[in-house]
Amino acid sequence: MKRFAYTLVLVLFVSIASFAQSGTTAEQRAKNLSDKMIRELQLNNYQSRKLREINLKNAKKMVEFEEMHANNPKELEKCINGVCKERDVELENLLSTAQYSQYYGSRKSFNTYDREYAVLLQKQNGKVAKTLVAQDKADAKRTFSQPETAVIKEASPRN
Repeated sequence: MKRFAYTLVLVLFVSIASFAQSGTTAEQRAKNLSDKMIRELQLNNYQSRKLREINLKNAKKMVEFEEMHANNPKELEKCINGVCKERDVELENLLSTAQYSQYYGSRKSFNTYDREYAVLLQKQNGKVAKTLVAQDKADAKRTFSQPETAVIKEASPRN
């Protein structure tokens, strides 16, 4: 019974910790992307504030989709592209024509920047499920030493 109680407490703790990390990850991603977009698009204070709200909302959706579709990359890509299209519509209403043209021309670089930052956060947060799959060629080449074979020796007879 004690073992069951300890296991239950451990499961609850892990689930609460992962929920808290996903919220932090979304906020970090939104802040990082927003800072880059504000600099490159030269936004005013009102636009900057609204952009941060839009990016936070979309980052939360992306993190949710990443957790939900972690084992299905095609579905994940489809969902993330949908979130990016929603952001495009919102930014079209927020930005000036010149700013939106500049954004539209470099939106692939913004999306790539965000995804690279997301991978960096995953590595920093040490998400076990993600790190079991090789992220790059260096991870795939990693090998572990072979365990030594145990040798059983007979005890000398006592006289």
